[in-house]
Amino acid sequence: MAIYHSRIKTFSRAKGDSSVAAAAYRAGLLLVDHLTGRRHDYRHRGGVVVSICLAPEGAPNWAFIPSELWPAAELAENRKNSTVAREFEVALPHELDDTQRSDLTIALSEALIDRYQFAIQASIHSPGTRDGRNFHVHILATTRRMTPDGFGDKTRELDGGSSGRSEVEWVRATVAELTNAHLALAGIDARVDHRRLEVQAEDAMLRGDLAEAFALTRQPTKHLGKNVTAMERKGMETERGAQNDQVIEENEQAFESLIKQASREGRAVAVPPGHSAAQARADRQRRRAPYVLGSGLTIEGLSGVRASELGLGADRPRDKSPVAAASIEEMVDEAALELSDVLALSPALPLEKTRRLVSHWEAALSSLVDSPTLRRQMQSVVDGLMQLKAGLMVFAKRLAVVTRAERLFHMAEQAWEQFNADCPKPATEWMSRDWLARRGRRLAALDKRSNELKRAKAGTTDEARQSCEAEVVRRAEALEHRSSMALDQNAMEAEQGGLGVSPPSEPSPSVPTPNRRRPGP
Repeated sequence: MAIYHSRIKTFSRAKGDSSVAAAAYRAGLLLVDHLTGRRHDYRHRGGVVVSICLAPEGAPNWAFIPSELWPAAELAENRKNSTVAREFEVALPHELDDTQRSDLTIALSEALIDRYQFAIQASIHSPGTRDGRNFHVHILATTRRMTPDGFGDKTRELDGGSSGRSEVEWVRATVAELTNAHLALAGIDARVDHRRLEVQAEDAMLRGDLAEAFALTRQPTKHLGKNVTAMERKGMETERGAQNDQVIEENEQAFESLIKQASREGRAVAVPPGHSAAQARADRQRRRAPYVLGSGLTIEGLSGVRASELGLGADRPRDKSPVAAASIEEMVDEAALELSDVLALSPALPLEKTRRLVSHWEAALSSLVDSPTLRRQMQSVVDGLMQLKAGLMVFAKRLAVVTRAERLFHMAEQAWEQFNADCPKPATEWMSRDWLARRGRRLAALDKRSNELKRAKAGTTDEARQSCEAEVVRRAEALEHRSSMALDQNAMEAEQGGLGVSPPSEPSPSVPTPNRRRPGP
């Protein structure tokens, strides 16, 4: 699942920080601080996926070049305790691919620039963990606004106080909003939430989702290990087991206090009746095996509520949990939502039969008879719509790849030109070898980015566009054929009294938008 993380920190001379050093480290560059004469060389560090500079419209050209931007940012500050840079560290969903994470990074950066008018350097880092999920971006921002003439006044609204807290909340909300928007655009159901855990827990209680509220408020228990577990199974008391029992007890008490507080404030909470904390403790003594929630959460007591009464499946095998089949209502919702997505991408697509079929399902929802045949029809149409939506996005994704390749090529080109301008060939032979190696690396990077750009552009020629359009037409025709067969079969069954509602004789002018939301994972 996507994990929300955002953090804002500052770099101050009072702490010995340097914006030039911070920028060089995060982007893996060699930058020279002209104020101190120090060279910050991090060209050999790994994990930097891509780094780019962005600035407000009308900013000077040097604001887009790290080797000029950050030394200028240092020179713009004349106090010994000046704040010289501000960083926004944001987690990027591992569910997205490199191009999608890059697009999200640019969207986040542009939102910050639009609000604060500073210049930024965004550096995406690859995971440094074994699970390969810790993608994140360091958005390093100047503390002064960027004007056509250079640096302007300081961004004081971010310094602290009540305005600072509101700005931090805006940043957190914007990160969550844009992350969720890009996850939705990629067709991924995962979402992030920037709110405090206690706020999320209160919302979960208002929804009647006690399991979610418990998961958001509980303290974690400690891992017992195989030896302690074996002792516990034999009825022996252990210190670690006693500690876990204490944690479970505190979790139950904390959760019950949340329920009581909600009751005092007049907020209805759906708590199944007939159970108490004492009953839960008695149940736990008789049954040491924990309940297992489908998401992997293990709970041994939920404010006196038995897990089976929350639909958590207490007797369900841990490794063989069956996935509940979607209801007919959910499948109709899915078909309507997928069709809406397709028509939003291409309103002119001739999908009269598919529109007619989905409209028929919506109108006859209360009288549809659940059957394997109907489910196969619905699944076939949903699959066809998903394939058509993917086909409609192929060329747009190729254009996005070209945009990214052009950006990377220009960065490599700038690095090559900057090296030639700043690093003349040394006179001594032993220094020349190092100079040639560094020059060769930049030239190789430039060649690599040039070849990537050529390959990306090869996929966006007129012939490639026509091929993508032909594939979309083919998928649309296949979908219409499936819908036509389903309509014919429905008409036949309606005559026999199987469905109870005959399909409409005229295609619906538009697809009805369902009030229900797309089913979650």
